[in-house]
Amino acid sequence: MDFNNLNKFCVVLIFLIIVLGFSSSVFAESFSDNNDQEAWIQENSSSLLFTYLEANIHVIIKNNNDHAEFFKISQQYSGDGSVSPPITWKVVSSPGAVKMAKNINSPADLGWEINAGQTRDISFKLVSNSTPFYIIMGGSTQNTYWPIINEPGLMASWFLPNEIDYLDPNLDLKLWQGRFCFWIKNVQSKGPRVEGIVRAPIVPIDSNLTASDPKVDFISQMNPSAQTAAWDVTLYPGQSKHYSYTYQWPIKTSGTTVDKQSNLQTTSSGSSDPKTPVSVPTKSTGVPFGLFVVGVIVIGAGIGYAKFLR
Repeated sequence: MDFNNLNKFCVVLIFLIIVLGFSSSVFAESFSDNNDQEAWIQENSSSLLFTYLEANIHVIIKNNNDHAEFFKISQQYSGDGSVSPPITWKVVSSPGAVKMAKNINSPADLGWEINAGQTRDISFKLVSNSTPFYIIMGGSTQNTYWPIINEPGLMASWFLPNEIDYLDPNLDLKLWQGRFCFWIKNVQSKGPRVEGIVRAPIVPIDSNLTASDPKVDFISQMNPSAQTAAWDVTLYPGQSKHYSYTYQWPIKTSGTTVDKQSNLQTTSSGSSDPKTPVSVPTKSTGVPFGLFVVGVIVIGAGIGYAKFLR
């Protein structure tokens, strides 16, 4: 084998080693604990329904523009697509709000004028007109995993409290607080008691769960960016129960916070047991092993090529 052929052979060998190393890294990650295959089974019906939903929202917002801007609230919420049909709201309290010139929903949208450079404190109260409703998770599949299926219970939907920063960059949201109240009912008129997991119907992303009544039984990990309040409930035929919970945005960026009512310690990542993907280097995990191996192979092959073949 002459020098040119040897040169080409080594280049091909280096390429194959790189591909093999990358494939092994992806293969190992696909079988890690963070990529377990969990199937969401499509529900047909539920014995438990949300019969009342109320939201009390408080925001502090600043206008960074050189002219007046309007902070507007809508009367419809579609969440992440899992709520169908969308939840419609009735505004029952909106001190200082005025009717907007342009409307998305009927009969009218409301808003607050914020003058140039002004920071305004705004509160409003909404009650859902969509009850009773049953929130389920979108993208679920038919039951092909019989006889063992998981019990996901009643699902949550999510929204971004600071979406106003994306819709109108001139408005800077300083604080968002939301207190939600709901009633849930066993709609069966007879039969045995019903038990299951109920999650907070609406949950803000990247926010702290600061209070709950009754205290939550656990923080659901179904969305890693949200502290989803969850309760283990028992209801007898026709029985209703009331729940309330409060979130605050932005989430604290350092240290830990303890929910005094739920007695659950949470971290600044927004989960009670955060899971870090193996492909992301952290202070505790260091460089991902698979990518580290690939890097060593590439560097070693380059040195060998430069030293012995050039």
